[in-house]
Amino acid sequence: MRQESVALTSIRGFAALWVVAMHFQLGMADVGYSLWPGLAHYGYAGVDIFFILSGFILTAVYRGIEWRGVGAFLIRRVFRVYPMHLAVLAGMLVVWIDAYLRFGVHNEAQQLRWLPVCALLLQPFVYHRLMWNAVSWSISMELVCYLLFPIVIMRVRHAALPILIAIILVCAGIERHLQTYDLYVWGDGAIARGVVGFALGMALRLASERCPVPSAALASLLEIAGVAGVVLSASIGDGTFIPLFAAVLILGLSYERGIVAWGLNARWCLWLGRISFSVYLLHEEVIGLVWPHFPASRLPFGHHLNGIVWTLMVLVIVLAMGTVTWFCIEEPFRRLGSLVARRVERYEPTQAPNEARRPEAATAAPLRAGAAAG
Repeated sequence: MRQESVALTSIRGFAALWVVAMHFQLGMADVGYSLWPGLAHYGYAGVDIFFILSGFILTAVYRGIEWRGVGAFLIRRVFRVYPMHLAVLAGMLVVWIDAYLRFGVHNEAQQLRWLPVCALLLQPFVYHRLMWNAVSWSISMELVCYLLFPIVIMRVRHAALPILIAIILVCAGIERHLQTYDLYVWGDGAIARGVVGFALGMALRLASERCPVPSAALASLLEIAGVAGVVLSASIGDGTFIPLFAAVLILGLSYERGIVAWGLNARWCLWLGRISFSVYLLHEEVIGLVWPHFPASRLPFGHHLNGIVWTLMVLVIVLAMGTVTWFCIEEPFRRLGSLVARRVERYEPTQAPNEARRPEAATAAPLRAGAAAG
C-alpha cells in the first residue's frame, strides 16, 4: 500500500487557494472592491505549479512503467479527472436550464453547442475562448501530459545526471519565456505551459534520485528559498520566476525533512490539499452563483469590509462544497479507477524476472506517492 506524501499533497491546496484568490480579486475589482491586488494578481501561477507538481509526483510513482502498464495508468488518470469535471458541468447545465426557462437568460460563455467539446476537455484545441467551466482548460493540458508521460519516461528515466540538468535548464528557460510572453489558456501557448511545466517536474524528480538525500538543514534551506522566492517575486511585481521558485520548493518538500514540510504535515493542510481539485473546479461557479443573489453591497460593514467579509463567506462555501464533492465524487471514483486498473493488470502478460518492477513499486527514493498521483 502506497503512503501519501503529506507535504506535496498539502502544497496543492495552497496553490489552489492562490488561483481562487486571483478570481476573487478579478471579480471584486469589477464592482469596486480591492482585495490583496498584489499577491492575488499572480494566482495564475498556481496552475503552472500544478503542472510541475504533477510531473514530479507521477515520475516518482510511475518511474518504472512499461508498455503493458500504460492502459492501467491511463485508466487511473481518467477516473481521477473526468468524474469531478463532468459533475461540475452537469451542475452548470442545470443552472443554465433553470435560468433560461425562468428568465430567458442566454450566456455567451455557456453555449450549448460547445458543451460536448467542453465535456471531452477539447475546448483549448478548437476554440480560442473560455467556455463553460473556464478553469477546465488546465485539465485538458494535464490529459495531454498524461498521454505523453509513458512515452517520455521510458526514454529518459535512465538518462545521466548531466543530461537531466540540461533538460531542467532548458525547461526553466522556456518556462520563464512563457510566463513573460505566452500566458495563454488555449492553443499552442496552453499546450506549452502544460508540457513544459510537467517536463520540468519530471526532470527535477529524476535528477534528485541521482543525488544524495540532503540533510534536514539543507532540505529546509531549499524549502525556505522556494517560499521566499515565490513571495518576493509576487511582491516586487515580477511573476516570471514564480514557477521556478515553486519547483525548488517542491524539490525541498519531497524529502519531507525540512521545517516547511513539517508545518505542512498539519491535518488541516492535508485536508486542504485533498480537496484542492474540487475547490479548483468549483470556485468560479460558486462565486458566479452567490453574487447575483447576495452581493457584498448587502452587508452592513462598510464598503471595504463588506468585500472582505463576503469573500470569506463564499470561501467557506467553496471549501465546504469541495469537501462534500471530494467525499462523494472524487474519492469513490478514484478508488473505482484503481479497482478497474488492477483488474486490467491481471490480464496483462506476466513480467519476466529481468524486467522492471510494476510502477507501484518502482520508487525507492524518499518521496512517497501522494493524492495528486491518484
